[in-house]
Amino acid sequence: MRPTDWKLVSLREIEGVISPHTAFLGREIERRKEALEYVDDVSKLAEYIGGEVEKLGIGEDWVIKKEALPGIEFFFIYNHADQELAGNLRVLYSGERIRKVSGEDLVALTIAFVNHMLRYIREIEPARKLPEICYRV
Repeated sequence: MRPTDWKLVSLREIEGVISPHTAFLGREIERRKEALEYVDDVSKLAEYIGGEVEKLGIGEDWVIKKEALPGIEFFFIYNHADQELAGNLRVLYSGERIRKVSGEDLVALTIAFVNHMLRYIREIEPARKLPEICYRV
């Protein structure tokens, strides 16, 4: 599938405007995103979590696509910190079956995949002092 064929949607678009899961997911991503600054080989990270590197062309520094289940894809979109802005991780979803999954399940899987990314960072940087969240997952 080409990037122009993808319909990427947010959790809010899947669940609707009033969603208790959107705020929770935002807080959990916020706690974890700082550690992603330590990723220097995105292809190895993608391989570690069973995903693949993608290029969406929306100004991202990197994107990893992870198929969670058949017809259900997660897109982890990262922008590195710079002098003006902190690093940012966004998660969008795609696939023909994405709207059949509950918001609660999407949040649980999203956090599990990001935690797995943090385990990778902990493994590749054993001597470096990492953000505390890396040692808790």
